[in-house]
Amino acid sequence: MTAHPSNCRILVADDDPPLRQLIVTALKRARHPQVVGVTNGAEAIEKLRSERWSALILDLMMPKMSGWDVLSWLDQNQKCLPGSVIVASAASREILRELDPRVVNAIIFKPFDVFQMTAYVGAACQLPARDRRKKRMVPEIAPGSGAR
Repeated sequence: MTAHPSNCRILVADDDPPLRQLIVTALKRARHPQVVGVTNGAEAIEKLRSERWSALILDLMMPKMSGWDVLSWLDQNQKCLPGSVIVASAASREILRELDPRVVNAIIFKPFDVFQMTAYVGAACQLPARDRRKKRMVPEIAPGSGAR
């Protein structure tokens, strides 16, 4: 059974308020009403511990607790792993390609096209949960002309 977009629960962890709000708004406009934004890795882990998520969009460079720390925590706490983990970062391609594919399903290079990102999240939410974790659906979304 596939999930309807309105049943998809999406967590967005990014410390940049305008970008976080842009992603949350774009996802809600793409018929994903259950989108929550958090400002750092500690808040993300708190949400991941207490609730089930269809997707996590994760920035790596955040204060208090980084996205790297969240990925490490998810690796140790597989039961809290969302259906899809999408890293959105401006880090170098070489560094990002070393991310563990058992945890990370996709990489979005900043700056990115927000429409590509929402399309990917929508596709991830349409997959049955058992298929989301099998492999990276899209290894990377190339930089666009900027987050729009």
